[in-house]
Amino acid sequence: MQVGSLVKYVGSAAMYRDRVGVVTQTYGFIDERIDSALVHFVGLEGKGRDATGVGQVQDGLHPMSFYELQVFTPEDTCL
Repeated sequence: MQVGSLVKYVGSAAMYRDRVGVVTQTYGFIDERIDSALVHFVGLEGKGRDATGVGQVQDGLHPMSFYELQVFTPEDTCL
């Protein structure tokens, strides 16, 4: 997973289920291991993990674990 990847949310939070977004940044906290991403989901600005409180900055980006995301491949698209 890298910046610019198109991803689908596959975690358990109902608000994000089946949403598609774009990875804007990757990061990690433990031993500099990259295991999380900030993802922009159109229409969810200021909602969910981007909502006011709990240290969020309401910048339109949602912190996600790589385990919650699936990278889209060309085979995933229907033409």
